[in-house]
Amino acid sequence: MKLNIATILCSAGLCASVQAGEVVASSGKNLEAAVQKEDTRSIYDKIWGLATLYKNEDNPYIQEFALQGRIQLQYAWGDSDQGDFDSGDRPEELRWGDIEVRRWRLGFKSKILRQFKLEGQIDVNPNFELEEGANPELGDGFYRDIYDLFLTWAPNDKFNLSVGKTKAKFFTHEYFTSSKEILVFERGLLVNQIRPAELTGIWANGKIDNFVYAIAGFAGEYDPEFGGFDGGAVIQASVGYDLASAIGTEKALVKFDYMYSSSEENTEGPASYEHAFSLNSNIEQGRWSVYTDLLGATGRGSVGDVWGFMVTPAVFIADSLQLVLRYQYAHGDNDGLRLQSRYERLASDLTDGGRGEEYNAVYLGLNYYLYGHKLKLMTGVEYNNMDGGGDGGDYDGWTGLVGLRMFF
Repeated sequence: MKLNIATILCSAGLCASVQAGEVVASSGKNLEAAVQKEDTRSIYDKIWGLATLYKNEDNPYIQEFALQGRIQLQYAWGDSDQGDFDSGDRPEELRWGDIEVRRWRLGFKSKILRQFKLEGQIDVNPNFELEEGANPELGDGFYRDIYDLFLTWAPNDKFNLSVGKTKAKFFTHEYFTSSKEILVFERGLLVNQIRPAELTGIWANGKIDNFVYAIAGFAGEYDPEFGGFDGGAVIQASVGYDLASAIGTEKALVKFDYMYSSSEENTEGPASYEHAFSLNSNIEQGRWSVYTDLLGATGRGSVGDVWGFMVTPAVFIADSLQLVLRYQYAHGDNDGLRLQSRYERLASDLTDGGRGEEYNAVYLGLNYYLYGHKLKLMTGVEYNNMDGGGDGGDYDGWTGLVGLRMFF
């Protein structure tokens, strides 16, 4: 039976109201101080601040309750030796005209009982209907599925314990980075090929001095609400160290991530790969940053092993304008690679389903930040080349993208 997410949100909001008391003091002195403080905020601060419905650190039960959400719109067009395409070739139910609604999520987040956080989001169908061929268990109206819903116990930065449904994110730098803050339109080919879906489980993570760690166990079965163990299990472990003080940068985090899949009945990447690893880094200093990733996975049965790497430097060439460059290389045994469904696989004359053995891609983009990552414009172009091995599947082409991303 589908969960009534509206009931959940309304109930949570009612609880916040019951515990709130007076949000703004009634005395003239306190009201004047509040107005003066508000006047120092930018128009963006004022608009985004409306999402925080309640905040009171003195309340022992509910310290904060806010709405959250994101919407990401983009248009893509491509030219290749296997045919032209654009985002208008994506399913109509996922588009507003030719503009793809890449992500649309709504939900809430809260801080309760001093040491706990409860948050959740749903995915929204752009046109309030399900696209043809989609999982029939997904909602076919406004509500599509639960993207995440979890409770976190956070007594300190050294140890956080969470339970619920979430993106199984402790693998590779790009997948760990939220789509709200990623510097490129789409994650790399190997990242998307190996990654898991949103899964139900329990995970612990924290930071101790310069060390960071995470350990997670998930039910391998995807479900629009909460998955079970019919699809086995997915285990993730991550350990890292920030070398910033040693090399004189603001940040220099190096991590090793490992993922184990117990069954071919798992969802997404773990269905094809039993073991996967990633050695990744993220360095930031002033206007400059660079992240790298060396990753690979061992295939099940006839699925070939895959490995590859990416390097992504970025620099602010003006206060709000960032230039981003990414290079990807990937190799897959037994035609173990496949072009991304967004967007190169849309090419009309594609052979062998876009499968191949060797892949190279170069992305060059500009990000203009109107309000940090909370509101930004993006544009980019990517060159993709796939060597199809002995079965065809060769591809050589360019993809251009423009988009807007916003979250609160």
